[in-house]
Amino acid sequence: MAFRCTPATKDPVATLAYRPWTLAIEPFQVAPHTWYVAGQTWVGCYLIDTGEGLVLIDAAIPESAYMLVDSIYKIGFNPADIKKILISHAHFDHMGAARIMKELTGAELYMSREDATFMEECPEETLVLDKDSHPQTFEVDKYYSDHEPIVMGDVTIRTMLTPGHTIGCTSFFWEVKNPVNGEVYTVGMHGGVGANTMNDNYYAKSRYLTPALRQRFFDDAEKLKAIHVDIALPSHPNQIEIVDRAGQYTDENQIYLDDTVWAEFIDERVRQVKVLM
Repeated sequence: MAFRCTPATKDPVATLAYRPWTLAIEPFQVAPHTWYVAGQTWVGCYLIDTGEGLVLIDAAIPESAYMLVDSIYKIGFNPADIKKILISHAHFDHMGAARIMKELTGAELYMSREDATFMEECPEETLVLDKDSHPQTFEVDKYYSDHEPIVMGDVTIRTMLTPGHTIGCTSFFWEVKNPVNGEVYTVGMHGGVGANTMNDNYYAKSRYLTPALRQRFFDDAEKLKAIHVDIALPSHPNQIEIVDRAGQYTDENQIYLDDTVWAEFIDERVRQVKVLM
């Protein structure tokens, strides 16, 4: 799967709030035991079957929560089997429906300590960002640690603090086994790479984020590129184009398997941030 990014969705919040069918997409598999279940094409949400329960990465906005729940049912799972919800970073488009999903499933909700503080102290830069979405506040059950992976069933998820887009943006890495040939693949998802919060105009009005976070983003880039990732997943599906192959996955046809995509993706995001500096 060669790396390719596509233009961002225009007016995504208003679209999901008032015309959600225009961004609707059926759930699709992206890796062994891993599915794209957002139900819409703006913000990515992923479901991992660990063999002993489900893990949900990100929840998108409350206005699209029904699309997320419907997607989970469509691939044959029950949302009640979600045991852990992992939030990548403290922006409403990734955590706006976290309260809904937590109340629905009873799952433990994870987030970085840094972004939990960011959300609490600075809602105008995290939760309250758009008049068309109505996210709810929520309690964080557990904080990530780079030194303590999240283990459930057959899956171990390593987290890595990767600030820049937010102060506590967190990336995820986990291994999955192909049931057909026994091959093991490392799946990676960067927690957030948006240049919209890493430019001087944003820093001039932010009361929480500073240019030091942008420098940290640059400094981390080489370290991230050195991590071997077989299947790179985007937090927004335009950042690494995956929708174009939706529904084509089989265990015999690993269409998202390409260990060159991750490094090319990191390089492209660094380039975009530097352009907007």
